[in-house]
Amino acid sequence: MNYLILWKDIRLFVGSNSRPVNEHKHPVIQLVVAAHGKFRTKAQDTDEWIYKQGLFIKPNYPHQCDATDVPIISMDIEPDSTLGAWILTHIFEDDPVLDYPSEKFNLINFEWFDRLLYANEWDALYAYFQEIFCLVDKPTTNQKDQRISRVLKYIHNNIHETLTTEQLIEVSFLSESRLLHLFKEKMGLPIRNYILWYRLKVAFEQAMHGVSLTEAAHIAGFSDQSHFTRSSISMIGVPPSSIVKNSKFIQVSFSS
Repeated sequence: MNYLILWKDIRLFVGSNSRPVNEHKHPVIQLVVAAHGKFRTKAQDTDEWIYKQGLFIKPNYPHQCDATDVPIISMDIEPDSTLGAWILTHIFEDDPVLDYPSEKFNLINFEWFDRLLYANEWDALYAYFQEIFCLVDKPTTNQKDQRISRVLKYIHNNIHETLTTEQLIEVSFLSESRLLHLFKEKMGLPIRNYILWYRLKVAFEQAMHGVSLTEAAHIAGFSDQSHFTRSSISMIGVPPSSIVKNSKFIQVSFSS
């Protein structure tokens, strides 16, 4: 069975895919680890397939992985979280894709991980990830700017509507250029990318709770289902219909 666990700052997928994921990019930090064996990925310089055990991928960097029938653990980490801010500051420099450190990989107890997963111990699983996947014992605190916090709150509360730059300027009390610069500085991605990702998150949550794809798209603020589908393929690599169609094989948790 595949698992999809949605925490506030991390989306976790555990399982295997029946086909390769198309080239895509997304406004989150991604950590992909093969639970057994290795998966294929396109090399940055030669565009040839190479084999890896684990990768860190920087936000908004196009990439393609082939983990067909290979059990993987894939984490999408919000760049504004404590962990995400630390990774962006201390791990990524000029290289947008990095190998997951082998010494960290050897610390993963996959048997214990499976026990937590099968028992639906979501809080314990989250704590385990904080212990194993954090690259420091105590990441530095990410001090959010209150102006950006107001913008985030407005986006979350009004995601079903069309969100304009003018509205966000009014909420933040910043000029357009300052808002765009500060948001990217604090969040690690352009504001429009963040809004699109949050729409996808809301739409998938709705769809997983039984809402039709058309209604889920409407609730999340997409213009229509086609817009939802195009965005999903572009940023995740698969259409939402494929996830919903196979939902009986996916355990979904909306953990806090």
